[in-house]
Amino acid sequence: MLEKVYAQAGVSLTNPVPDVTSFGNLFGMIINIVVGLGWALVFVMLALGFVQYVMSKGEKTAVDNAQKWLTYAVIGGVGLFFISFFKGAILRLLTGSDTTNPGDTGTEFDL
Repeated sequence: MLEKVYAQAGVSLTNPVPDVTSFGNLFGMIINIVVGLGWALVFVMLALGFVQYVMSKGEKTAVDNAQKWLTYAVIGGVGLFFISFFKGAILRLLTGSDTTNPGDTGTEFDL
């Protein structure tokens, strides 16, 4: 009933983790991880804040608690947006490097 499936010949796999060849690449990779975890935390806080708000049933203390969660999540999201924007803009202007993918030489798409 089940059919065997084989990988196509000639397909090469590459290492998904970029090579860390300098302190700048390591720093960029760490910053990207921290910012990514921050965005995940912002979305979790937003979701929990909305759930708390819906489940509060109009109780004053529960509504205030949910509003605090939502306020902190929005402040964190705005802060992360500016950190992401300035990190990319400043490092691109000063060094000419692309920090979205540390270690990427950009030669994959050259014709």
